[in-house]
Amino acid sequence: MEEENLELKEWIDKYGAVTSYSFMIYGPMSIRDNAIINKGLTLTLVSKGFGDIRYIQLTEEMNPKRAELFGTYRGWNIQWVFPGNVDADFIEDIISEGLEFLRLKYEYIGKIGGNGNAS
Repeated sequence: MEEENLELKEWIDKYGAVTSYSFMIYGPMSIRDNAIINKGLTLTLVSKGFGDIRYIQLTEEMNPKRAELFGTYRGWNIQWVFPGNVDADFIEDIISEGLEFLRLKYEYIGKIGGNGNAS
């Protein structure tokens, strides 16, 4: 996690901001599931002209104690974080389509963009 934090800091220094797309996933998500979603996202980014953009995926378990604290259910909070202010609605759609295809129950939490506002 420390390595990701350093990279995020570098992105903020270089681009002035980062953009995060956040999802809650309820239930088990395998490494294979994650790879399928990331492959679909990467191929879509390339096909839409964002081929040189990178992203970091941050994953945090929502254990019973945290779930109670935040008024939600157990599962995983997963964020796809991009450098700069990335406003591309298809990112949410592609991740959602992948989760639907894999039959994973999820909730889109939102996007926090370069200006620090949640949408």
